[in-house]
Amino acid sequence: MHVMGKLLKSVKPIAIILLFLFIPFVDITRPFHGMMLQKAQGGDKVSRLQNLENYDVLDQLIVIPQNPSNPDAIVAMVERINQIDRPVLELLASQQVKVRLFEGNLTDEPLLYYLKWQKPRGWEQDISWQDVPGSGGSWLISAKIGASNPGSGHGSFNLELHEIGHTVYRLLMSEQKYARRIKRIWNREAEAVFPGQDYFITYASEYFAEMFSYYYYGSDAANKMFAKAPETYRFFLKLQDLDIHQFEAYYY
Repeated sequence: MHVMGKLLKSVKPIAIILLFLFIPFVDITRPFHGMMLQKAQGGDKVSRLQNLENYDVLDQLIVIPQNPSNPDAIVAMVERINQIDRPVLELLASQQVKVRLFEGNLTDEPLLYYLKWQKPRGWEQDISWQDVPGSGGSWLISAKIGASNPGSGHGSFNLELHEIGHTVYRLLMSEQKYARRIKRIWNREAEAVFPGQDYFITYASEYFAEMFSYYYYGSDAANKMFAKAPETYRFFLKLQDLDIHQFEAYYY
């Protein structure tokens, strides 16, 4: 028994070492539905995404259905995400964030099933998470395919950019210099952009996420944003020089 005890003690460290050697080769998308862009099917339209300038980073981030029913909508969503400054995309990738573009209900995803009967913040009382087309703020961002525009079950300027903005907000708020500036521009400009809209005036994260969607959607939307919120615009402009190494690894 004494010899067996010694043997077991020596086996445990070896097993732990082997486990950590194996982990990098595990496909971390397996716990949830979908596959990375490179492996996805969708004809020439999806394959042409490989020509996007940030495709190498997008392929680390974006998860889509294996056989999507609306590849046109996926292409449009990925092209919009590609417009986000590369350092911001690299920050998300370095934190192992995944952007899940899904079909069906949000809570069909096993990792989000626990939300099925919970009420999302700021929504009508008879709405639960299973009715909501997107979620963000954590390592798993979700946006429903074909629901990008306001009126598609949400009121955001753009669904996928808004949800990504929530996660970027969380990461930036982990650094004091960004947290102070975000709070300052929110206090100064939220009322001017969204007069009388308590949702954006009360929650800095919602203001940031919505401004994120305006800024990265395109030049017309960004110019409109600049007219009402110039300090917020300048904040996002500086993200093109973001140093991702200043953020804690594995924040999520």
